[in-house]
This record gives sequence, C-alpha cells and structure tokens, in this order.
Amino acid sequence: MRPVARLIGKTLFDLHASGLEHIPRTGPVVLAPNHFSHVDPPFVSSLVTRPIRYIAVDELFGRYRLLDGFVSFFGAIPTDRDGYPVGALRTAIAHIDDGGVMGIFPEGARVNQFGERTPKRGAAWLAWIGGAPLIPVAVHGTDGTMTPGDLTLRRTSVRVWIGEPLWWHEYTNRVDPLEAMMDDWAAWIGERLAPWMGDDPLS
Repeated sequence: MRPVARLIGKTLFDLHASGLEHIPRTGPVVLAPNHFSHVDPPFVSSLVTRPIRYIAVDELFGRYRLLDGFVSFFGAIPTDRDGYPVGALRTAIAHIDDGGVMGIFPEGARVNQFGERTPKRGAAWLAWIGGAPLIPVAVHGTDGTMTPGDLTLRRTSVRVWIGEPLWWHEYTNRVDPLEAMMDDWAAWIGERLAPWMGDDPLS
C-alpha cells in the first residue's frame, strides 16, 4: 500500500518531505508527528521505507466502517483516550523490543491548530523504555482535509519535515526527563509550522 499512498500523495496533494535520512534503517524507532487530519498516518507511512504501527484511539474501531477497516489493516493499536492504556503500551513496547517502528501522535487527537493541546508524554516514555530515538515529524497542509468536525477530503499541498532524533540518554540529568523531551518535541514542531501560525507558534 505504500507506493499507492505515495502516488496519491504526490499527484493529488503535492506531497514532499525532507529529513528522511534521520530515520534509522534498522532498530527501534518512535516517530512522533503532529496531528491535523486522518490522512496524516498514511502520508507519513508512505514516505518511510519501514512499516509503522500507530497507536490509535479506540473510537476509530467500529465507529466508521471505512476507517475501522483502514486502521485495522495497517496494524493500528487501539487505546482508550480517557483511560490508562496498559494494553496498548504493552503491545507498543513489544513492537519496539522487536526492533519495530512505532508511530504516536503526542497531541492525542486531531487538532485545528498546533499548540492547542499540551503534548502527552507517551511518545517520550516509549522511547525511554524501549531505548529508541524519538523522532519529531512536522506535517503541514493536512489541516485543510479530513479535519476535526469535517471529514471532507480536499486537495491540498502537504509538506513533511523529519527532525534529528531526540535520545533519551541526553535527558537523564533533567528534573523531568520525559517532559523535557516533549518540550523539545513541541519546540521543534512549532518552529517548522511557525510561518503559517504567526509570531508565536504555540500561542
């Protein structure tokens, strides 16, 4: 499915990416994109040469028949948005321990503008527990299609930036290592999206 998603992305959405060299070719990885749209996972996956498993809120499973089949086909791991996702985290850790790539959206849901939700610590925690690099992924342009409250699929121009890895061992001397990692994640994403968000990307 990756070539199909890449073809659709490039022809209909002018999909372009930079920084792909920052993703290790082997070993465990935690990818952490910002999240505007339902098309974020397939577009990011189409750009990466390794298969990615995403953690997805359980409301997608069974709520929309098309989305249910889509997220299940791509091996998404269901989690409870409001509860403590013990089962999902165990599955994710096992995947990382096997040297796989996990995708997780720190905002926890699609947003209308980056910064309106405080990033959750799950991505940093997975990287910490699994000894994996946390790689920030900034996505711009998908805020115009299949967004919160509007599932309309619209043609738009999409840009993806993949940042240098954030390594857990570089935060061991911080008072709150996980929060520090997520602060750096948010700052990097905010810098990439700042030209479209005004002077303060997190305002």
